[in-house]
Amino acid sequence: MSKGTSTAVAPAANTAVANAGDYNYGADAGVGFEGTTAKDLSVPFIGILQSNSPQIDGDSPVEGAKAGMLINTVTNDLIAGDKGQPFVPVHYDRAYVEWTPRDKGGGFVALHAVDSELVKAELSKQNGQRGKIILANGNELIETEYCYVMTLDDDFVTPTGFAVLSLTSTKLTPFRKFKTSLFMLKGKPPLFVNRAILKTDKQKNEKGTYYNAKFVPVAADWKSSLIPNNEAHKSLIEEAKSFRTMVLSGMAKAAFETQNAAGDTGSGNTEDAPF
Repeated sequence: MSKGTSTAVAPAANTAVANAGDYNYGADAGVGFEGTTAKDLSVPFIGILQSNSPQIDGDSPVEGAKAGMLINTVTNDLIAGDKGQPFVPVHYDRAYVEWTPRDKGGGFVALHAVDSELVKAELSKQNGQRGKIILANGNELIETEYCYVMTLDDDFVTPTGFAVLSLTSTKLTPFRKFKTSLFMLKGKPPLFVNRAILKTDKQKNEKGTYYNAKFVPVAADWKSSLIPNNEAHKSLIEEAKSFRTMVLSGMAKAAFETQNAAGDTGSGNTEDAPF
């Protein structure tokens, strides 16, 4: 089973050993979770480790961690970058994230909507240039796209958990190409019936070597990677739709307090690494 997929949200149905009907509890559905709020359901990030990530070269070492690996920010489970993490995308959003710089202690400060007054004012000062902006208070404002995903086992049909992918800087380009590929599919399939694998790709720029995100289909192409709309795969589609509903309702939210633990997001990391 793939590592890096444990979450604090909920155990997913194992479609390889159970039928959809086995998880239909009728009038008992949801009993015991009446007081559950978004604060109780924290979705971990899956990030890409770089050579300067704290899990490798810092005060938060993780045994076996190497540059180019994927890491789960809640469990610290590691996944080889060339193997990757299979997933189903259910929702994506864009925001500007405010970070305290690393030399001032680092850490997540706030999430700002792209149409917020702060973001509009700062972009105006930058003549519309996107990317990282230094605020008057010294904090960093970084353009970020978030993709909420349902992670899959290596069989590509068994859900293993939920996670969030945080895409900034150079990772925005492969993510936007990925979104475009899905959007252009004939018949406009819903986002939550697509299947992909997040891998890492070693690249180089004028500042040095780094690892970027790489999105590949689970089959020969994106069309053949779609979840079939049939009875055998009904529970898988319902599980993805359910998670999407939780995200849109605010019930499931990213564990932003762990985002910097992904090793490649915020807190000044983009200043020190070549990406």
